[in-house]
Amino acid sequence: MSLLGYLRWITFSLFLFTSPTAFSTTITDSLGNPFTLDTPPQRIVTLEYAFADALAAIDLSPVGIADDNDPLNLHPAVVAKLQGWVSVGDRATPNLEKITALKPDLIIADVNRHQAMYAALSQIAPTVLLASRGETYQENLDVALKIGDIAGHSEVMQARLLQHQNIMQGAADALSDYQGRSVLFAVASENGLYAYSGAAYPGGVLKALKLTVPEKVGEEDRALRQLTFDDITSMDPDILLSGHLQPDSLLNQWQQQPAWQSLKAVSSGQLIEVDSNHWANCRGLLASEAMANNLLQALAVTPEPPSEILPSERDLGIEPE
Repeated sequence: MSLLGYLRWITFSLFLFTSPTAFSTTITDSLGNPFTLDTPPQRIVTLEYAFADALAAIDLSPVGIADDNDPLNLHPAVVAKLQGWVSVGDRATPNLEKITALKPDLIIADVNRHQAMYAALSQIAPTVLLASRGETYQENLDVALKIGDIAGHSEVMQARLLQHQNIMQGAADALSDYQGRSVLFAVASENGLYAYSGAAYPGGVLKALKLTVPEKVGEEDRALRQLTFDDITSMDPDILLSGHLQPDSLLNQWQQQPAWQSLKAVSSGQLIEVDSNHWANCRGLLASEAMANNLLQALAVTPEPPSEILPSERDLGIEPE
């Protein structure tokens, strides 16, 4: 082969191995349908906080995020890893014109919020429907793995998920003295106290920390339910994590009642105030790790340094290819 022919062969070989057409991945969306991308996306728009969290966890920045028109709605741990983005409006009704202007090559939409506008979104860019609203903690980990696949960073996401499990296990070990005690997260508004059961996302995070969380709130097995004062005194959790939506919340009013002081969480000093938005609305690896850190700080517990040995892929539930 001549030198010129050899150089042409090298050039062609490099093209084959570096060409975007060499990338191809298929996942199953949350409707059970296959979703395939033949080129790695470079400009991603996310329509839920959790999707932005998943990308930020592996150091990828979406070009557009539905942040409900306020960047403070995103978890600070997520914002710290982003390189900047354009708000595309509300999660429920994202602005299609703003999305179009960003020229995305992938839109990650919520299967529960955005099915009705799926056709319109798909005209802008390939759109995948994944679960976020109403998902559990474990479902969020499964979705993060899929996001890693379609973003072209499957191995990076798998490693990050293993690191996440290691972080959560370390926090659980540090909280071992609290295992067996009941923990309830509730958000207080002016009109009521809304409690989250073990079936809700925050409850799933608490269970990942090996804490005891009510599996249901009330008789109808609901993940979220408004509680009366009698309800909270009946449940009487050992630890009460409370978020306040308004300064003059109902919880503040209840604290004036004599029976309030007899609650175990109050009498033992385990009434812990947390950020209502971050705990109730933010989901994802970074948000969950921040929740764990909130508890460690509030309970004055110092975790051991993370082990250098990560859990196996099978421990995480990742099947070998």
